[in-house]
Amino acid sequence: MNRMDSYRKLAGVAKNSADKGMGGDKSATAKKEILIVDDDELSRKLLNRLVSKEFDFEVVSKSNGIEALEYAQKHVPQLIILDLMLPGMNGFEILKEIRKDQRFEQTKVVLVSAKSRSEDIERGFDLTADEYITKPFQPKEFAARIRKLLTKAA
Repeated sequence: MNRMDSYRKLAGVAKNSADKGMGGDKSATAKKEILIVDDDELSRKLLNRLVSKEFDFEVVSKSNGIEALEYAQKHVPQLIILDLMLPGMNGFEILKEIRKDQRFEQTKVVLVSAKSRSEDIERGFDLTADEYITKPFQPKEFAARIRKLLTKAA
């Protein structure tokens, strides 16, 4: 079984909540939140499955950069898992906007992208991403890197 088949298998088991939380009024809850932003449905499902399985957080997914930024500004998640290539607004632009806003001081941002050039990775860290993970990735390594970030944040 190749790596893509493994991703499909993992994503296929994911709960069908890929685009929940489309904005509406959400009452404040004590549960911490992770925002997943990726325009690829399979990637969103995979990331949702991995995060939901490993961490006791509310998981919300968005497929558009502008919607994601608007949602984040209203809800201020503890972690944002952010693809770079998005419609509306790319991941670098979202990261710049988030880092200008003091409300996101404690928010961790993980860039997840197929862009593996050193220039892209360097740019992500220059914009103060907390982590940069290239696709395709190993699920166990991904979970370990997220766990490390969330443990630091606690």
